[in-house]
Amino acid sequence: ACGTVYRAVMNDGEVIAVKKLNTRGGEGTSVDRSFLAEISTLGKIRHRNIVKLHGFCYHEDSNLLLYQYMENGSLGEKLHNSSSKTCELDWNVRYRIALGAAEGLCYLHYDCKPQIIHRDIKSNNILLDQSFQAHVGDFGLAKLIDFSLSKSMSAVAGSYGYIAPGKNKFNIKVLQQL
Repeated sequence: ACGTVYRAVMNDGEVIAVKKLNTRGGEGTSVDRSFLAEISTLGKIRHRNIVKLHGFCYHEDSNLLLYQYMENGSLGEKLHNSSSKTCELDWNVRYRIALGAAEGLCYLHYDCKPQIIHRDIKSNNILLDQSFQAHVGDFGLAKLIDFSLSKSMSAVAGSYGYIAPGKNKFNIKVLQQL
């Protein structure tokens, strides 16, 4: 879901991320659908490699999502927005990030009932905590799948620049880190 993310401090001192979604139009817009998809998806799951949703605020003028704060931002920022020519992630850290992202995706695809398809995996949606542990985030396009009822999953969703053919999608993400 598109929006602006802010760092906030709760009354108890906990640091959280507050994502304010861009609002366009009235109820029933893609922003509302994206917001509700994120709440319904993250509200049902708990895994060490999935970003934690602490709460939300649904209001006509602003939709807010309250998340676990990720001190090291996104993998995309670390790989592509570095002001220096070298990336600060050594090979061991990259391996741990790839493994953590894979574990999060495996949880979504195999252990959740119903299964969850993220539909927008890219380096900007892999978030990194203070110890560079990977957390899959941004579930605005996620789809809950009951395969006994589902007929097709062929519709394109997500970021076109990151859509890879078939089963190689995650392999390309791992190679991107290398």
